[in-house]
Amino acid sequence: MTRRLTDAGNGDFAVELLQQAQAPARADEAAVLGVTPGSPLWIREVLLWAAGQPRVFARSAATLASVSAAGLELQELGNRSLGELLFSHPDIHRGPLEISLFPASWLPTDYQEDGCWARRSLFQRGDLQLLVCEVFLSTWQPLVTPTSTTL
Repeated sequence: MTRRLTDAGNGDFAVELLQQAQAPARADEAAVLGVTPGSPLWIREVLLWAAGQPRVFARSAATLASVSAAGLELQELGNRSLGELLFSHPDIHRGPLEISLFPASWLPTDYQEDGCWARRSLFQRGDLQLLVCEVFLSTWQPLVTPTSTTL
């Protein structure tokens, strides 16, 4: 995602950290991570900007024990891309993608809108289980230029 946004924005790409904190697990996150809803999770929420606009809202979730055991600098990412970190470790495996509409109420207040599609997958390595969800905001559309093909 980082590479595609950087290319599409002609090098104009940035990560805006909105929040990184301990928060209760939503029911959907708890089911994937194997914990009880409301259990404390490490949560990171960011906006991915390209060509001067926010294009993607991303939320990552992991158990506190998983973050501690990961051996990665997840807590120190700040405004750096999580994707670059994950894909720089060939021993981290990405599970299948799930695609769904994302509830507007789960988006940051200034970006709440209906009809946003999201994808999420579980990244794993040893004790690390990191659930990453990426939501494509309505500003995504103008960035993508359709290509024509001849049949």
